[in-house]
Amino acid sequence: MSEPVNNEHTPTPAPASEAPAEKTFTQTELDSIVGKRIAKAMKGMPGEEELTAFRAWKASQQTEQEKWDALTKERDESRTALTAVQAELEQYKREKFLLGKGVAADDVDYYAFKVGKLVSDTTDFEKAAEQFLKDNPPAGTVQVDLSAPLGGGRPSPTENEMMNSLIRGARK
Repeated sequence: MSEPVNNEHTPTPAPASEAPAEKTFTQTELDSIVGKRIAKAMKGMPGEEELTAFRAWKASQQTEQEKWDALTKERDESRTALTAVQAELEQYKREKFLLGKGVAADDVDYYAFKVGKLVSDTTDFEKAAEQFLKDNPPAGTVQVDLSAPLGGGRPSPTENEMMNSLIRGARK
């Protein structure tokens, strides 16, 4: 059999003592090296005066842009409010017109809606309301025909009256 190897008596290799010596710099040499690197990095960069002028210009432009944005926002809000107020005023005018024509206060919204659907480029609200009210008189109104009858002062009989006369056997 073989004998075990005993590593306890094996010598370890010594570290290499020949490391390259590091170069040391004086403060002036170090300043010179850093200055050269900074100069190389700053090549093409604006100077302090140029940066100050640019920052001032950018601030003035941003301020103008912010003013413009604020004015634009205010204008849009005013336009929206104006449109809403104009629509409300138009609705009040329509309701007043319909109330003046004898429409009950409870029915004004309905009539305004229906008449509003009849409004077009050629027909304004008043004309459409007149036509709608003629075709659909408000409840509780009485239509009176003030036209004079033709033919001897007696009105001509309606179809319903003629049929009733025939059924009853009445003579003319």
